[in-house]
Amino acid sequence: MAEEFLNDIRDAFQTYLEAEGKHQNTIRSYANDLRQFVQWCRSTFGASFDLTDLTRSDIQDFRTFLLTRNSSPASVNRKITALRQFFDYAVQHDIVRINPAADISGINAEPRAPAVLLRKDALLLARTAERNPGPLEAAIILLLLHSGLRSSEICLITVGDVHLTPREGRLFIKGQRGKTTRFVYLSTRAQASLRQYMRWRGVSVMAKRLRKEPLFITYEGNALTQQAVDQLVKRIGRAAGIPDITPSMLRNTYAANALQGGKSIETVARAMGVSSLKTLQKLRLDFDEEPEP
Repeated sequence: MAEEFLNDIRDAFQTYLEAEGKHQNTIRSYANDLRQFVQWCRSTFGASFDLTDLTRSDIQDFRTFLLTRNSSPASVNRKITALRQFFDYAVQHDIVRINPAADISGINAEPRAPAVLLRKDALLLARTAERNPGPLEAAIILLLLHSGLRSSEICLITVGDVHLTPREGRLFIKGQRGKTTRFVYLSTRAQASLRQYMRWRGVSVMAKRLRKEPLFITYEGNALTQQAVDQLVKRIGRAAGIPDITPSMLRNTYAANALQGGKSIETVARAMGVSSLKTLQKLRLDFDEEPEP
């Protein structure tokens, strides 16, 4: 199959995923998974292989190949899901007749507990961010830790989404493509860091002409991206002596602390904008099983 044609199909599939509101991390992962699958097909069937010739057995062989490369069950399952969705798309657009990955099962694995920070590490991370010369780091770290926001949601916040009064602070959160909305209430500490950041930016929640502008920008004046948030979190983590921190860990830490503080799973799920309660149930079980110090 011609390289150019394959590239066109992959590009169209990514555009389709974006239109479906898939997370950018998911889209990037699926693109990498498809690239690996195409490479495997070429090495197995030759450079001229055709998508329409692939069968269920071929997908099974690819899954076996992944396992021989010591891929984790979670990684294998994601790659199979990527192929299943890709071939679904290909069937819908008459590129192939059937989906060879339609009924390929995943690999059973013991679910891992969501990664969270210990209380002392969370406090150390927040203090390290607050001591940073610039105000952006503290605002981002405290919003992740104290509000459970996704990095993608932080990047979408506009000046008009901020509601700060002497009595409370909250953010109006829009999901990707504006499909989901909710209010997130801010802790006193998060409010303080956000006020400091807005003073640095020179913007006011009352400035209507700025209400649709991105709230968070880099020190160079560019709109904040998810990649920039990831790098910021890792940088502050290294400064605090806590390597390998991700925004998802801070979001999990918020959920764990809220559940440990007595909030119900349903309340925490609404605050975080999640529909599936499985991860939150796992967090609660981990706390319930943890022995008393």
